[in-house]
Amino acid sequence: MTTIKKGYIEVYEILIANKDKKIKSILDQLIPIFESKQRDKNHFEDDDGLHVFCYYHKVWELTSQVEYGKKVNTATGLNSMCKVGTNQWTKQQREFKRDKAELLTLVANGELAIENINSKIEELEEVKDSIVPLFEHHHNEALQDPRQLEIDE
Repeated sequence: MTTIKKGYIEVYEILIANKDKKIKSILDQLIPIFESKQRDKNHFEDDDGLHVFCYYHKVWELTSQVEYGKKVNTATGLNSMCKVGTNQWTKQQREFKRDKAELLTLVANGELAIENINSKIEELEEVKDSIVPLFEHHHNEALQDPRQLEIDE
């Protein structure tokens, strides 16, 4: 039995099922498999300038108003999170890791019951996954995007 890489299984099955046929006759089945899948667009340009969908804040931000770090090999040449979002995300991840590690110390010192660990971890994850909004939102209000969060101002 030959081991087939996961990404090629669908192609392999079509080829095996049609091994006596000419490629020309099964090409219509293969083309959709080989076509590039369209990803969500994370930027656009209009009269105001370049807008990027910030992965952290989940809003469209105008790059002339919100600072973005540079990132090579991207369509925009910019990171997918604004600098404020990147800093906040990194801080939240670091604090979560630290606080989660401290839970064992709290249990060892008798300050936290073992049965309460899961609820404490859930609390920590909620804080880690929360979004701290920018004080000023510079996103395009007219552009509706299902990824964009409703933020009370």
